[in-house]
Amino acid sequence: MQTRLLVSIPALLLGVALATVPAVAANAVAGSKGSGETATSRDAPLTLPGKVSPRPAPAFDPATLSRGALGLDPAAAAESMGTVTLSRDGSVDEQPASAGMRAILDAEMQGSNPAMSSGRVVSPSDARTQITDTSIYPAMTVGWLWTQDQAGKWSTCTGTLIGPKTVLTAAHCVYDHDSGGWVKEITFIPGASDAETAPYGQFDWSNISVPKGYTENYDGKNYSSIAAWDLAEIELAEDAGNQLGWMGFRADAGTDFHATLIGYPGDKPDGTMWQATCDVPAANFGEQIFWHTCDTATGSSGSAMWELDPDGNYYVRGIDIAEDDNTNYALRITDTYYQFLVDNYK
Repeated sequence: MQTRLLVSIPALLLGVALATVPAVAANAVAGSKGSGETATSRDAPLTLPGKVSPRPAPAFDPATLSRGALGLDPAAAAESMGTVTLSRDGSVDEQPASAGMRAILDAEMQGSNPAMSSGRVVSPSDARTQITDTSIYPAMTVGWLWTQDQAGKWSTCTGTLIGPKTVLTAAHCVYDHDSGGWVKEITFIPGASDAETAPYGQFDWSNISVPKGYTENYDGKNYSSIAAWDLAEIELAEDAGNQLGWMGFRADAGTDFHATLIGYPGDKPDGTMWQATCDVPAANFGEQIFWHTCDTATGSSGSAMWELDPDGNYYVRGIDIAEDDNTNYALRITDTYYQFLVDNYK
């Protein structure tokens, strides 16, 4: 995504509408600061596989934005929230939506309100700051994510540890409809601050899980048709989170929050970590998506957007996924997606 802030959001944001969703519970998975044992035991030169380019954000058209599961009939909605998992050996497994997921979907669909929202204007600027000391929490939970597509091309996104083995990112970072589907290879480099060293090592992957709606509902031309399912969980082969810690995550209530985003934007030197912050008002939340003013660039895709609560806890509330000509978008961790994360948590 190009570095930019919100200007004049149109009323065409069908599916990014304000919604009244019944509260399921104050669901949250707490973060952890880890043991800190990897700082000395895994420090090593980076072993990068070749040339790479930051993964571009998919073209986003608000006029064709799907409402995701909320725009489908109940049976199709449940089908879209099943889990499709690619294992390291190349096998693909599908699991239907859990009973808990189906109950949440029923509640969300009954409470859905497709009313429109518009009229946000802010001034453009670039307020990102570089993080050079990645030995502090939560910076060490964020990693430079390298993926190789079916054509052999390497690209980068951003991923965040949210559990002992679980990395949260965007589905378009691991599954590209236009280049053959699933990626072939992944390496996760937590806490990278340049392109020469892996301060906490490089971690291989075991499997990847995405909502079935992301793999099945692409209309063949518009990423907006699947943006509402754009999240992925990568299970690492090792428990990096027990050593480095992980971010907490919670079911998002659509309330005002001061968002922080840490990632690896492609308009900065390779492997450097940058932080952006912005205030996200309740008026910016839709059913599945919220729009935001945090500065991002290509390579920031998959970055977690989190808040620090009054008790000092860090909780992810969304994932940076896309842009159109003047707007940045994030996928909300709604009750449905909270349950998806919990169902596939490692």
